[in-house]
Amino acid sequence: MIETKVETLIQKPVSIVFAYVRNMTNQTAYNQSIYSCEVKNPEATEYKIQIDLGIFKLNEIYKIEEVIENKRIIASCTANGMKFTDSYEFLEQGQNCLLSISDKMELKGLFQLSEGLVKMNLKTQMTENLNKLKKILES
Repeated sequence: MIETKVETLIQKPVSIVFAYVRNMTNQTAYNQSIYSCEVKNPEATEYKIQIDLGIFKLNEIYKIEEVIENKRIIASCTANGMKFTDSYEFLEQGQNCLLSISDKMELKGLFQLSEGLVKMNLKTQMTENLNKLKKILES
């Protein structure tokens, strides 16, 4: 299992950061791996996403498993060769938001052979995505 965590302080209130991140369709604006994301149900708990992770491309369902308003979002995706779970944690720091994003990825079958490569690239990519998100929210 690959576990990666990134965090940053965003100069916006938690409620604004949470609302932007909770709308998963916004991921196409800041996550370089996600090419499309569309809501699949009225509750906005399932999203059809297209992901390009370099070594493989996915067209899957990204499911919101838990939402605690202005505190946490947990979402996951299961595909043939992998499963990943993302946790978004929102912590008030004065009038700003400390955002932590954790990703737990389990590769299966032949995909396990690429674990070293995925692990090296994932931290860099998550950091770049978070920096882009911060820039969008603070501008």
